[in-house]
Amino acid sequence: MRNFIVVVFLSIFITNCAIPMSNRAVADSNDFTLGKVQSQLTKGMSAAEVVSLFGSPNLVTSTKDGGESWTYDKISQESEASSRSGMGAGSSGNFFGFLTGGKAKSSRESKNLTLMIKFDSNDTVTDFKYQSVKY
Repeated sequence: MRNFIVVVFLSIFITNCAIPMSNRAVADSNDFTLGKVQSQLTKGMSAAEVVSLFGSPNLVTSTKDGGESWTYDKISQESEASSRSGMGAGSSGNFFGFLTGGKAKSSRESKNLTLMIKFDSNDTVTDFKYQSVKY
């Protein structure tokens, strides 16, 4: 009975400690994603609105007309690995997959998202272009 009480107490303690950690997993409001670019960026927005949406740009340059051009660039990579082995008699007659070996597979995908925003001298978005590439 004593072990049961200890297990219940530890379960409650671990659960309560894990709740604040799950709150940190929520996406940051400054995430730079293709979905945000397509759905929320519009001409006429102020520079302050763009910063609150995407955060600080990677590159800022001046334009001839007294405005600025902001460039955001995000590169991400995702890797996936899996392995498979048999659990029974195969065509070679070996029993259990560890006698015959297994198959392993891995893949990697890279993504690049680039956004260029042009502002006029009043810090208002006049134009923007973006490019998303997967390879």
